[in-house]
Amino acid sequence: MDNSRRSFIRRSSLFGAAGLLAGSKAVSAQHEGHVMPKPQAPPKTDNRPPASGGQVLVHSPDVPKLPWTMDNGVKVFRLDPEVVKVQLIPGKEMYAWGYSGSVPGPTVEVNEGDRVRFIVTNKLPEATTMHWHGLEVPLNMDGVPFISQPLIEPGQTFVYEYTVHQNGTFFYHSQGKIRD
Repeated sequence: MDNSRRSFIRRSSLFGAAGLLAGSKAVSAQHEGHVMPKPQAPPKTDNRPPASGGQVLVHSPDVPKLPWTMDNGVKVFRLDPEVVKVQLIPGKEMYAWGYSGSVPGPTVEVNEGDRVRFIVTNKLPEATTMHWHGLEVPLNMDGVPFISQPLIEPGQTFVYEYTVHQNGTFFYHSQGKIRD
């Protein structure tokens, strides 16, 4: 087994990943036997009705939420792979490959049953795709280069669109070309 740095990087994800959060009436445990504690309702401080369907909101500290718009019943997100300047250690800046200005990429909040569209413009110096890890998506939206879709070359845009069929916490990541 080759334990070189290059081999490690090949096996590792080269791009930031973030949660793709889908919930219908509540976020369900994905593993049998895992029990989620019941959230306590905060004291009511205004006259707004409670969230419809008992949806559970997710808090991702220090990770921004990806904004979206509606287009004929479809939630539309712009998610751009790009070089991002980050500070992982105080006073030390570095460049990383992330999404829409964030490493890890921004949190995406959707609900089971939502129709979603991700407009992905590759702003990286290399080709890439997006893989929606763990989500049930049509093969042509799965982001596996040379199998389910062509690579998104630098400067090109690809549109992913599908309906979210399950709830839970998932993540997205790149599926770029690995060189020899």
